Amino acid sequence: MKKLFRLIICISVIAVILSIAACDTRGTAENKYGIKNYSIVYSRNGTSEYQNYGAGTNEQTVFELGSNGKTVAAYVALRMVDEGILDLDTKIYQYLDSKLLTNDPRLKDITLEQLLCHTAGFSPSYELGVDKKIYSDPGDEFRYSGVGYIYLQSVIENASGMTMDQAASKYVFVPLGMKNSTFESERTVTPYMRSGNAVLYSMLVFAVSFVLLLAVISIIGKITKQSFFSFKTGFAVSFIAAGIINSVFLLFFFVSKVFVLFLILYTLMGAMLLITRKKSKLFYIGVSVIMILFFAAGFALPLSVPVTNDLIHKDANCAYSFKSTAEDMALFCDELMTRSKESDGSLNRMFMPAVVIDENNSWGLGIAVESNEEDGTTYWHSGINPGFQSLYVLYPQENKYILVLTNSDNGLDFAIETARAFLGVDGVWQIKR
Repeated sequence: MKKLFRLIICISVIAVILSIAACDTRGTAENKYGIKNYSIVYSRNGTSEYQNYGAGTNEQTVFELGSNGKTVAAYVALRMVDEGILDLDTKIYQYLDSKLLTNDPRLKDITLEQLLCHTAGFSPSYELGVDKKIYSDPGDEFRYSGVGYIYLQSVIENASGMTMDQAASKYVFVPLGMKNSTFESERTVTPYMRSGNAVLYSMLVFAVSFVLLLAVISIIGKITKQSFFSFKTGFAVSFIAAGIINSVFLLFFFVSKVFVLFLILYTLMGAMLLITRKKSKLFYIGVSVIMILFFAAGFALPLSVPVTNDLIHKDANCAYSFKSTAEDMALFCDELMTRSKESDGSLNRMFMPAVVIDENNSWGLGIAVESNEEDGTTYWHSGINPGFQSLYVLYPQENKYILVLTNSDNGLDFAIETARAFLGVDGVWQIKR
């Protein structure tokens, strides 16, 4: 028991020291936000300047841009409208993969335009599978939706006869010279997650599975009176089974980025089981105490934890799998700036409010629109993936834009602060999702 208390004290002391070190709030992005790498593009009057931070980071460093890929997908769809392949009033039902079809008759009423401006009625959630339920009548209200853009991808692919990445290459990447952009798997700069997020993602399913399995085995043991279902045996079996369940969950259903972190934590707990296997009290409380300490430290300490790129290949998905560089995205933002000043054409519709969200915010066909009397109008989109956050804001009336790419769960706060300072606009650039 004394050894366990010593271990707890050591972990607690280390946690306090790390917490003090992490609370440095001086002005740098790393100290204030825990951001290890970023690339920023400042564009004024058609001239772009780059600011890169972090070892090895430059304009060609690949980041995950998450939802910013939605703007690319919208651009592709509108180019296809220009070519007559699609129409904004096109009913999408005819282009959908069978796996996306449901018995809801409203699915047949959804148009391409409604997908682009998030009024199709779908859910924002897609992490554990596509939620195909329609929550509001198509065209009735704004619902920011990753699911809607999964449906958009199906429309693009089936109407064009190309994969999402092939269509993006034809209409965006190749014409604009974006050589390091893709929706497919690609190695990026190392992602960093908030310690709380990392521990939660890596351990939650394990903890829940462990408790439930142990409860079931204990109940069976009491009913059957068989020695195999003794509490101590059930404890070990539950630990092993929960580890397998969590491994499958992380690798194939959720965030494989934190799988290595889970293995480290799981090995530490396994070592505790082996060390205390002959001392029942320590055997029972050791794993539980360590698990509680991991969760407590994760949420108490304002730390950024390095994780890995996804270990399992994920199919291209325009809702969240977009990857690019500051150099490539500058080319795309230059194109968007040009299109925002056009008076006609389908691509100009990106910047025309198609649905009003509130008194300051609207959504065009693929991009957010924020306006106020003092500053005028800005156009923006953000991207949030585990370990990555990014933002671009276009300010055409001043011929300026900014793009911020980070490998951090705190990157959006940093990006908004940086954009406000550069653009001279007190923008919000966030909406309720």
